[in-house]
Amino acid sequence: MTLMIVIHLPIGAEILGKSIRIIYGTLGVCIFYAIGYMMLPLGAYFIRDWRLLLVALTIPGLLYFPLWWYIPESPRWLLSQGRIQEAEDIIRKAAKKNHVVAPEVIFDLDELQELNCQVQQSCSILDLVRTQNIRTITIMCVILWMVISIGYFGLSLDTPNLHGDIYLNCFLSAVIEIPAYTISWLLLQYLPRRYSMAGVLFLGGCVLLFIQFVPAHLYVLTIIFVMIGKFGITASFSMVYVYTAELYPTIVRNMGVGASSMASRIGSILSPYFVYLGAYDRFLPYSLMGSLTVLAGILTLFLPESYGTPLPDTIEQMLRVKGIKNIKPLKHQNRIEYTEENSVNLKTTTL
Repeated sequence: MTLMIVIHLPIGAEILGKSIRIIYGTLGVCIFYAIGYMMLPLGAYFIRDWRLLLVALTIPGLLYFPLWWYIPESPRWLLSQGRIQEAEDIIRKAAKKNHVVAPEVIFDLDELQELNCQVQQSCSILDLVRTQNIRTITIMCVILWMVISIGYFGLSLDTPNLHGDIYLNCFLSAVIEIPAYTISWLLLQYLPRRYSMAGVLFLGGCVLLFIQFVPAHLYVLTIIFVMIGKFGITASFSMVYVYTAELYPTIVRNMGVGASSMASRIGSILSPYFVYLGAYDRFLPYSLMGSLTVLAGILTLFLPESYGTPLPDTIEQMLRVKGIKNIKPLKHQNRIEYTEENSVNLKTTTL
């Protein structure tokens, strides 16, 4: 299931246009994730055996198999591999479905020839750390994903320790994700990525730090603060998928998101130990998760801004981290980008 989550965002980011890509990465995917999360306590209430519950949660995954024949390959990835005709066929098929008249010539072969010489190469996981700029972005994304995952899963696993019914608390933890994903969509649509990410991380982290000052008898207020903290961290979790996909170039985008997601799984492995610390001090998990979340918000401010910029296709086209100057962009590099929101027409732009 995690593998499908890692794959769906890069391919969606490359196939869809700018505005649709943001909706797809937030509302389109995450809202349904939240709905499934809301159904979890209902299923757990009626299926008390954890093995049967696990089977019930796994069986719907079989519905993904028919998508193999339905979802098209990414035209951007095909172009990066020199498979121009296949990319053109996919775009013409999309134009027909969207009732859009595709131009006779979608790609200028003369201009694409130079691009193919630059991007048609075998890439490996080492390309994520080969140059200083992409290495810095990879390290920052790994840390960011790990911290967000610790906060998200830590708060999710801690819901049974809250005052009141465990099923109701789990349901509330899922419900709060609906407005979180909606807000993340609006922020990504209209505001810069760095400040939006940092803002929701600061909100979630500061609220978690403030929980320790709430009197012990005010259980309802504690639950409200936990849900606000979950709101901020959930919004950042939704945004970091889109942001990371925009930072990496086409030739290593899936590997970059995959490496970041692997770091996120490490964070999810560590999150139960943060929850266990509550046995020594009830507010210690919130203090640690809040501190890490605030630090992650500060780290986000050092990432390059991708708002309003086309997706990079090669490593040379990547946005630079401030202070990193060892990567020299090509002066006359042909860049391929989608010109329509429905991702039907493509054009080449000289940088």
